[in-house]
Amino acid sequence: MPEITKIPLLLFPLSACQTIGARFRSVGVRVFSFYPSLRYDLRNINVEYAPENYSALAFFSALIYSIVFTAIIGVFLSFSHGLTLPLKVVIAFFAFLFSFLFMLTLHLLYPKLIAANIASQIDRELIFAMRDMLIQISSGVPLFTVIENIGSSDYGFVSEEFKKVANKVKAGSPLLDEIEAMAIRTNSTHLKRTSWQLVTAIRSGANLTNTLKGIVKNLVDYQFSLSKSFTAELNFIILVFLLVAAVLPTIGTTVLVIFSVFGKFPISSEVFLGIIFLSFLGQIAIIGYIRTKRPTFFA
Repeated sequence: MPEITKIPLLLFPLSACQTIGARFRSVGVRVFSFYPSLRYDLRNINVEYAPENYSALAFFSALIYSIVFTAIIGVFLSFSHGLTLPLKVVIAFFAFLFSFLFMLTLHLLYPKLIAANIASQIDRELIFAMRDMLIQISSGVPLFTVIENIGSSDYGFVSEEFKKVANKVKAGSPLLDEIEAMAIRTNSTHLKRTSWQLVTAIRSGANLTNTLKGIVKNLVDYQFSLSKSFTAELNFIILVFLLVAAVLPTIGTTVLVIFSVFGKFPISSEVFLGIIFLSFLGQIAIIGYIRTKRPTFFA
């Protein structure tokens, strides 16, 4: 796995864990106590810095984001003459609080998101690597040579994992122990399962070609099942998108117009712009959700 030097949206590089993070470690300890599994998330993406130091960076990064966001909100509130000063202060305070908590939570969760993204990339490339391994094993190529070949191939993070196994074996470590270590350290469920199946087949003396055929079949079946489940879910998502994009704004506008006739709720251009803006945000959120849920089988 390539070395990660920067976490997205975090305003500081990870190297600042040794300076800022270490200096304000007491702050990081308090933040880290709310999310102890951060230690394992950082370890899964090969970040060796102390989680308390990273938590301190996350705290100050979220603080800067919230100050900037609150300042922007304050500028808009200063032009609003219909709000009293205490109400403006309350709105600014909650804007600061919610933006700070949101960004802090995002910073703490991002290592887990990166690890999950790496696992999904491994799952995507694994089927091609296993097909390559099946062809080579069927041709009589020794297992270690096959692992070396896959490590030097272009299978993304799968090649990185196999290269690590090959390098450890060259340094004198037993091959089976390194395959087991790969199963333990990876976040990919399918690479874990594949590694344990290979170890079991080798130790029991089973036919490795038949084992690889079963592995490839299971991976193909899994991808087909992902495609079918996404297709079924997409029908419901399209319905929700139509509701957010067309039905709810239309019905909401109609109801507001009816209320305005009876003087219950005056309609202004700001109200219409607010409805359009909320609908726009809802559409972006749904599109983003579709993008994250869409199975990616090819690079």
